[in-house]
Amino acid sequence: HWQYFTRDMQVATQRRLSLLHDLRHATEAKRGLSLHYQPQVDIASGRMIGAEALMRWKNDRGENIPPYRFIPVAEYSHLIIELGEWVLCSACEQLRAWDRAGLPGLRMSVNVSPAQFRDPDFVGMARRCILGYGIDPGRIELEITESMALTDMEAVVDTLRRMRDFGVGIAVDDFGSGFSSLGHLQRLPLNRLKIDGSFVADLSAGSSGATIAEMIVRLGHMLGLSVIAEGVEAREQLDALRRMGCQEIQGFYFSPPV
Repeated sequence: HWQYFTRDMQVATQRRLSLLHDLRHATEAKRGLSLHYQPQVDIASGRMIGAEALMRWKNDRGENIPPYRFIPVAEYSHLIIELGEWVLCSACEQLRAWDRAGLPGLRMSVNVSPAQFRDPDFVGMARRCILGYGIDPGRIELEITESMALTDMEAVVDTLRRMRDFGVGIAVDDFGSGFSSLGHLQRLPLNRLKIDGSFVADLSAGSSGATIAEMIVRLGHMLGLSVIAEGVEAREQLDALRRMGCQEIQGFYFSPPV
């Protein structure tokens, strides 16, 4: 066998280790980390009904590191467990601040990674965060991915049921981009499907994206689930989703994460 090691591989490894070092420092010091919130809007009324909490990171050199770079490193190193707790507690704190500012009743969506779900203290941590800030659990929605839902099915279903029993909502993020088994989908205690933004971007007459988006909306209705579309950037996309019967949207058409 021949094994090749190139300078490019060495540079990539060094960059990843440097990123991990900086992220670990930021996590421990809680410095440079922040949450941005993207509004979620009810199509029928045009009212903001909630927001998705999205983590942002500016390192000590003032560089904005995009989530697609630092989230995989956080998951690989299990820093995501500590970061995930900070995100959920900070999101609950923000909900309480909005309530006091005269914006009551908003929902907060928070993404959850597979590493967090495998943490035996995940449910206890979530309960402590939510109750510690006096938030109604029904106002918190955890977003999981399709691939996560299909991995270690029994453990995922058990954790989701415990969270649902507590009152927290569950949504499947980026729905349609994976290869979900409908049989598995029926077993999950879900509240909402989120249409992947790639299908929303392709919402034009006769396109496959439009067909898939409409199928997801119909599937959600058949299963008694709400449907939200992400990545809505144009009026034409909003109008198409309204005609399909999609209930909620988020995207730059209304607001970027702020």
